[in-house]
Amino acid sequence: MKINESMLLLDEALIDAESGIQREVQPGKKSDCLMQPDRDKPWEYCGAGMSKCVCIYGTTLYDDLTGKYRMWYAGRMGPHWRFESGNYQIPGLYVPRTDEKPYNCHGVTHDKYGRAFVDNDRGDLTCYAESDDGINWVKPNLGVFTFDGSPDNNIVWDLHGASVFIDREETDADKRYKAIGFCRRYRNIFVITSPDGIHWDDKDYLEPAAIRQNEGTFNVIWDAHSRIFRAYSIVRFDDRDKRRVICYTESPSLEGPWKDSHPMLEPTHWDDEVGRRKYGALRAEFHNMSAFRYHNLYLGLVGALYVTAEQIPGEKNQMPCNGPIDSQIVYSRDGINWAHADRDRTPAIPRGSRDAFDSGMIAGTAKEPIIDGDDVHWYYSGCDYTHGEVDLDRKMTRVGRATWKRHRFVALSAQDDGVVTTKAVPLPDDAADLEVNADAEGGQVRVELCEADGRVLDGFSREDCLPLRSDELRWRVRWKAADISTINGNVKLRFVLNRSKLYSFTFRKR
Repeated sequence: MKINESMLLLDEALIDAESGIQREVQPGKKSDCLMQPDRDKPWEYCGAGMSKCVCIYGTTLYDDLTGKYRMWYAGRMGPHWRFESGNYQIPGLYVPRTDEKPYNCHGVTHDKYGRAFVDNDRGDLTCYAESDDGINWVKPNLGVFTFDGSPDNNIVWDLHGASVFIDREETDADKRYKAIGFCRRYRNIFVITSPDGIHWDDKDYLEPAAIRQNEGTFNVIWDAHSRIFRAYSIVRFDDRDKRRVICYTESPSLEGPWKDSHPMLEPTHWDDEVGRRKYGALRAEFHNMSAFRYHNLYLGLVGALYVTAEQIPGEKNQMPCNGPIDSQIVYSRDGINWAHADRDRTPAIPRGSRDAFDSGMIAGTAKEPIIDGDDVHWYYSGCDYTHGEVDLDRKMTRVGRATWKRHRFVALSAQDDGVVTTKAVPLPDDAADLEVNADAEGGQVRVELCEADGRVLDGFSREDCLPLRSDELRWRVRWKAADISTINGNVKLRFVLNRSKLYSFTFRKR
């Protein structure tokens, strides 16, 4: 391990032995609703008989180049070509507006580059917002496109979901910002670039970056640890239930080549059983997933759709199935093979009470969180209806935020006495301090250091350790007469807990 790299202890592969310990998912602290569809913006609030949507199928980040928190979110106008009053026009996006085949926009079947339209308009729009504090968001009038003749809008493109990156190694200033996502008019994954994150262009990337025929989130992250882009998306199995699963692909660059996407995380029989016990569900499906590299692990939020009813044949506006969506923590050592953080499938972002904006579904999360000092903020889409709602007037998607303190996604918790012993880990040569993230209010934590065979090192026993009896993100462990800088080689760490919670440890320079 590296100096200053924190080791999250939710990873069972790091644990040699434990007793009296329970793994407890720590739900994020939720904000109130931060953003909702505005009545004066038809590209969000579409009117009678149509859904209303501001959705985090996209990106939030803090941009030091502008000094702003920035958000690229999804608006969705709905199937407006079927409504005389809703046949909105956005010149320049070449959005097909009818059911006629070949698909066309006012009779035009190809864009200015000669690419044929291969789908009709479902109203996918990429919109932009910004904030000084991450809480109060502004949707600026940008004038990039006109909407029904007016430049007063915040529309910047029409990806179903935009994974946005700031490329600090890019020498071409016009391509400093890059994005990738699903574009319905060509029904595939495309790359776009921008000098400022607002004015986007696809002229240099006319061919698909990756092959994917279905919509849904295509959440892409840059993994600096492995120097690759990783993408997490959904696909439906070709079986009786058309069950949704999470797929994976990777590439050395956004432009590709991307590996063939393949199923990566599938609901198990136990997921089905959890859904049956909690909601009387017929089965579980995985609706979306966001993930990122966090110290020694990859952490993710997976949207578990618990199907409580099948599609009703012939029902107007019917989705393929009905049911709530819970957001659950998963983790991985390689970004590909994932495990749930707990057997109970405890929601990491709990759905709200009956009248809350997120009572029905946590429908999606930003591709990765914003880490702001000791806070980890993950923006999400909340709905007060379930997946199969047929009354479009009821369908409104809003944006909220869940926050965790550093490392505190999952606790190793001792209700009474408990012990956690790690496997032998290499002690960095320049390590002079052991720092532990733990909550011992109402109890205590002690640490002892052991040889690889489990024998306690002289001076580093639990009796020699000065105990923690408070809640600390960075507790510097001290022993009465011993100093960690005198140790070489591999050591096991044994945490002795009483009525306390343990999260991580870090070796640091003094």
